[in-house]
Amino acid sequence: MKNRNGSYKKILLDSPALRAHGDYLRTNIASLHDLAITAQDFTAIYVLLFLRIKHPKNWLQQKSSVSEVKLGIDLLTNIPEGFKFSNWEKEKLKGVTTYDLFAHFNLKGIPLSINRTMMNWYEEKWNIEMLHHIPSSLELLSLQVKNTRCITVITHPTKVDLLVLGTRDPLSFVLHDLMHADQFFSQINSQKGQLGFYQLLYKNYNRPLLKSILKTDSEFKKEFEYVASDMNAYVIHLFKCLKSSIYRTSKNSEFFDEVLSWWEMNEAEKTASHHLNTPIFDSADELILKSFFEKNQEIIK
Repeated sequence: MKNRNGSYKKILLDSPALRAHGDYLRTNIASLHDLAITAQDFTAIYVLLFLRIKHPKNWLQQKSSVSEVKLGIDLLTNIPEGFKFSNWEKEKLKGVTTYDLFAHFNLKGIPLSINRTMMNWYEEKWNIEMLHHIPSSLELLSLQVKNTRCITVITHPTKVDLLVLGTRDPLSFVLHDLMHADQFFSQINSQKGQLGFYQLLYKNYNRPLLKSILKTDSEFKKEFEYVASDMNAYVIHLFKCLKSSIYRTSKNSEFFDEVLSWWEMNEAEKTASHHLNTPIFDSADELILKSFFEKNQEIIK
């Protein structure tokens, strides 16, 4: 793991470590499903479950000042018995809620963006949906146009002790999603443009030409789905990436012009779009495109 302000390794618990704790994970995740708790509380305890395997002796670190916010559930009362808290953990967690874990403690190796996401989710400032499956690009895009992000919490008994998609362990996978949620909601100045961009992609997802190219061009499909669902950035950067991907297809400029028509751009907006990714693209073009995408967003809080 890296520092609290940065990211972390893709694999926090390798395959041998996951397999060694497989029964422990399955038992406790099954117990979590039996509890009548919110998605926030489920996620908080799920993160704690895996983090204690990674750092059994010091996962819970220094405590900050306590606020008056009272959210979440009492940990010692609600944690399944199978967690088998040690004496030092019981002492530290007296009176601590699931919300407090992120509001008033440092969790070893967990970036601050995770704490920020969890706190905003608990306080109902950010719309987050917990899933137990990996969503398709279209499913994620459909959530984003509603100003919502999702997180995937892997709980299937045969999958909790395996790498997800062969690249991340279940803890790393959910942390990745929580960090993306922070990137999505924290960029207030660019959020309207992002939402407008996602709205336009979503409205035109079923166009025959787009569906045909997605079906026949695997590289474009990969790049398109990344821009549409897994890339949080300033809208001009999103559009630049999309245009580059389109121009790498066999249809290139013809396809690009078709997209601009689907989006019902006026002549000034089309001209600015054609200037994009060229030396003549300037601040006036940027303002035209930024305004275009912002006016196409429908939901913003």
